[in-house]
Amino acid sequence: MTALLLLLSLSAAACGEAASSPAQDTTASQTDAAYAETEAAETEPQYEADSLPETDMGGRTVNVYGWSGPSVVEFYVDEANGEIVNDAIYERNTKVEERLNIKLSYTMEPGAYDNRGSWVKKIKSSILAGDSAYDIYGGYSMAGATMAYERLGVDLMELDYPDFDKPWWPDSLIKEATCGGKLYFCSGDISTYMIYYMYATFFNKDLAESYGIESPYQMVRNGSWTLDKMIEICSGVYNDLNGDGKKGIDDQFGFTTQRIFTDNFFFASGLRTTIPGDEGLPVLSPEFGGEKTQALVEKLVSAFKMEGLYNHDDSGTAHIPFAEGRAVFLMHEVQTAEIRLRTSDINYGIIPSPKYDEAQSDYYGVTSFPYTLYGIPIDAPDPQQSGIVLEALASESYRTVSPALFETALKVKYASDEDMSEMYDIIRRNNVFDIGRIFNDSMNGATYSLFRTAIADGKTTWISTYEKSLKSLQKNFDKVIGALTAEG
Repeated sequence: MTALLLLLSLSAAACGEAASSPAQDTTASQTDAAYAETEAAETEPQYEADSLPETDMGGRTVNVYGWSGPSVVEFYVDEANGEIVNDAIYERNTKVEERLNIKLSYTMEPGAYDNRGSWVKKIKSSILAGDSAYDIYGGYSMAGATMAYERLGVDLMELDYPDFDKPWWPDSLIKEATCGGKLYFCSGDISTYMIYYMYATFFNKDLAESYGIESPYQMVRNGSWTLDKMIEICSGVYNDLNGDGKKGIDDQFGFTTQRIFTDNFFFASGLRTTIPGDEGLPVLSPEFGGEKTQALVEKLVSAFKMEGLYNHDDSGTAHIPFAEGRAVFLMHEVQTAEIRLRTSDINYGIIPSPKYDEAQSDYYGVTSFPYTLYGIPIDAPDPQQSGIVLEALASESYRTVSPALFETALKVKYASDEDMSEMYDIIRRNNVFDIGRIFNDSMNGATYSLFRTAIADGKTTWISTYEKSLKSLQKNFDKVIGALTAEG
């Protein structure tokens, strides 16, 4: 099979309610083949195969408890419609069903941030009643972590599969989430949200050129795309377009983002809330409450007081100045390229989040919270078979869905130049995970809200703020570690 035929055969899945899935954009289907053709190569990409044995599950139904909320797709779609990612998920599920002789059945419940508690409550009630209703669950990251904290999932390390040495399970997540040799959730290529919700920095090429800004691509390559450089560039780019005398969403800016995204600056600066400790157990990082974080908070608080940088507090609208051609830079989730910019006339590029300084060895970033953590409920009818299904879905996603989404849709269909492909690779390769962030719900949200709130409220007394919270942080973190490492 040629690479062209591979791309033209891709298919995908929706994340709507149980009886329906959100409406998909079918207008794109007419041009998808043309985009796919630009990806054709003389040699087909070599995607690693899994090591699953031949398995026949006798036509049984595998019940998956998923979550709905995002407008992008992950779990299933009802049919192929010619759109690249949609069809990749459809094809993945069909192949797995045929390979294992199963029928995948999805029960979707609202489970985004505001509904995560009720999502957990529903499956917890089923588990505690011993219903054995679900073989697999996949929840919003905070909900998946709560399932692990409450020990409602199977220790995946006790199963034959998934095989976490395979590339569809990213080391950065698996190593971070494995505690005392135990692991209660997983994710990676199985989750399109893992790609869609990576943070990145978009830039308006025409505005950047008009302001005489050095090529952002070149700044990334030579290591000069730093926080100080970004602030320097953006501080003077402002125009009070509505004449009301104050910064607002209707004005023109050098840089814009929204409040809930600013914790990405912490991780992009090479900082972590936790670090590896003794005996395979993580500990709170001294840097979390240290001088570098203090300096970072001071930089950001000072920057967002400048006219040219705007930290918007209204979720879902921070992209508007950029989408309307009134911002040079926008820090947002990667899915913005498909969801918010696909119909825009903006000539844009994409780069990683800025480094703390030029001494930092590489660019880093995190994924926004709406990605899926998968697990197996403790009352699953056959955990070993559930593990096999997870492995089959993940390995097929690696070969089918991720190439459709990452290599074709993002790098080609929604890209305006070849440089964006290189930048996407950097963003994805250096996406990091942090166990303190993953389990933030079990730590009263402090591992992200402390930093985020300090920036939003303009408070530069970071070290004292951290020290006041340290006792509570340590107590809650010890509970997390205790829950994850407990026997039985």
